[in-house]
Amino acid sequence: MGISNFIQANGPVFLTLFALLSIASITIIVWRIWLNINAHTDLSMFLKRFDDQLETGGAEAAFRMCEVETGLIPKLFLATLQTYPQGKVATRNALVNLVELELLPRLNFLLPLILVFIKIAPMVGLLGTVWGMIQAFGKIAGSTKVNPSDLANDIGLALFTTAEGLLIAIPLIFIYTILREKVNGFELDLQRGMQAALARVPRLMQFPQPTLIDPGMR
Repeated sequence: MGISNFIQANGPVFLTLFALLSIASITIIVWRIWLNINAHTDLSMFLKRFDDQLETGGAEAAFRMCEVETGLIPKLFLATLQTYPQGKVATRNALVNLVELELLPRLNFLLPLILVFIKIAPMVGLLGTVWGMIQAFGKIAGSTKVNPSDLANDIGLALFTTAEGLLIAIPLIFIYTILREKVNGFELDLQRGMQAALARVPRLMQFPQPTLIDPGMR
């Protein structure tokens, strides 16, 4: 089937809707993958670098290292280095607030929107199916003799929109599942990171608090 036939089978309205859904879905998926890449931190390697900096330069060196590291784990240790002089309880509360109010929402960003597209795409396809059948039955009801070719476009609209809605939704379900599992892994890493950060509070107490820089000046 040529492009012109494909466009004719869908109709301009549904072709535009499916094109927008496809473009939006691809954009969101690429954006979400990029966020995952930037959120990742190898915890064991980071802890080794952190302990090395702490050993050689104290809390100040460890703090500067965390400032330039990417990923979610360094943010936990930055919060730890900012609050450890107040004690372990205060540090734990600061880490819990950081995870629940900032890091977890960042991890789940765009995932609900992918779910919305998973539900919308088949519904748009179903709408196209219903619309195509209404058009076809309207022609049948309005004529005593119907040429099958007169119904081809309407039946084609009904079939094509259903298929296209599923072709968008099915890959999105697969991709959403993968992204959801990745986020679950990040959440486990955050729990391990919190435990590792709190375990280092007694050792950090041996060092003076690092010089904090106003975030607005960075």
